[in-house]
Amino acid sequence: MKFIQKILLSAVALAASSSMVSAAKPELKEERVPENRVIYEVFVRNFSPEGNLKGVEAQIPRLKELGVDVVWLMPIYKLGDVGKWGAYSSPYAIKNYRQIDPDNGTEQDLRDLVKTIHDNDMEIWFDWVGNHTAMDNVWVESNPEFYTHKDGDFVHPFNGMWKDVYELNRDSEAMQDTMVADMQYWVDNFDIDGYRCDYASGPSPELWRKASERVLKNGERVAWLAEDSSRPSLVKNGYFDYNYCWDFQEHVLKGFANNPDLEMLRKACDLLANEGLTEGEAAAPDDTIKNPYEGRSRMVYLINHDVVQDQGGTEDVVYHKYVKPLTVLQFTVYGMPLLYNGQEINYNSGGRISIAEKTPIDWSNPDPEMSELIKTLIKVKHSQPALRTGKQSGKLTNLSTTADQSVYAYKRTLGDSNVVVMLNFGDTPETFTIPEGLPKGKYVDALTGNSVKMSGKSKFTLPSLGAAVYVAE
Repeated sequence: MKFIQKILLSAVALAASSSMVSAAKPELKEERVPENRVIYEVFVRNFSPEGNLKGVEAQIPRLKELGVDVVWLMPIYKLGDVGKWGAYSSPYAIKNYRQIDPDNGTEQDLRDLVKTIHDNDMEIWFDWVGNHTAMDNVWVESNPEFYTHKDGDFVHPFNGMWKDVYELNRDSEAMQDTMVADMQYWVDNFDIDGYRCDYASGPSPELWRKASERVLKNGERVAWLAEDSSRPSLVKNGYFDYNYCWDFQEHVLKGFANNPDLEMLRKACDLLANEGLTEGEAAAPDDTIKNPYEGRSRMVYLINHDVVQDQGGTEDVVYHKYVKPLTVLQFTVYGMPLLYNGQEINYNSGGRISIAEKTPIDWSNPDPEMSELIKTLIKVKHSQPALRTGKQSGKLTNLSTTADQSVYAYKRTLGDSNVVVMLNFGDTPETFTIPEGLPKGKYVDALTGNSVKMSGKSKFTLPSLGAAVYVAE
């Protein structure tokens, strides 16, 4: 694994020549709180040449240097062998909730990884699948009553579409209690800190109520992230700390990349940052809860394993030339930003990556600009209270510019803290002013080190597809 570390160190050294990031960056005093977390999703099979927990452990110091707060492991449990739809089993087809799949390593390997993560001041969250199991899960024989049945047969979820798994009986209290005990097992025996819960709207909310109340670490609840956007009550009621900004990625960000509409983007970012919603959710959230995300937070992402598999590949495929300005937006607009398997080096897959195959990341060709950009954005996220979301949440205000046809500018504000973000989505450089709404005082662009005394007469210049993130000097 030393070759990976050497490559990434050289990438950082090269970043001084970048058009978006300069070596003359301001010193930023970081304070890490739940309201400014950054999470990193790891697909163990593809994260390293080894494809196992030891391969992940070797890169933990690098993730620490990047600024990551939470390492989320996609499921590492014993996987099923029946009904595979690829050369390998899907990590979401689980055969035994209390065993590690041999391909991932041993229990000692996991303990070593958890210790290394904690020694580097990060948390580790597991991935939990509460809606279905592998067709050869141990419960199929021992507890068939844990499953949904139709005409005496087990049922495949999603109207039979998920052929490698059986659907669990969401209303079985015995199944819920057994599952909660299995979650507690990993906390008690391996010291994990939280759970990302797959397809969280599938199981009964009662499962998540029990889990959030009973799964404790040193007497305190662990962290909870829901893969869901259809049931805001799961967050509002306190069962989960975060859920997905699913529609924001799929409709707003991907939609913008394919049909750039700055007015749509401005409205969507305003709604998300100030109400936690996208347009569809604002019109009719399924459980009609008013202000569901007030005092709460959500996860914002450009890619994850589902995007890479279902939307054609890594971020270069989904967002084209807009990857870097949208990355700046991801880290500054709202919520808990997610990084996924190589995103920090702008890893390009060349196409769709199935989670039922083994296709390790090519770490040998990192994008030095992206690596340093993300590292800087995380420092800004950690150091500026205005970028927090949750119990402390910075307000977003859109700013009109004299180049509104290609530039999107906004500020985030919390108390005396202000961050001003400027994004040029155009193919040519833009020089512009922002006549109203700028905070007073001297500010410095965290990406370049350029200083300015903010006023309505200040002129700003951005390169094509460039960005600026101004913080108080």
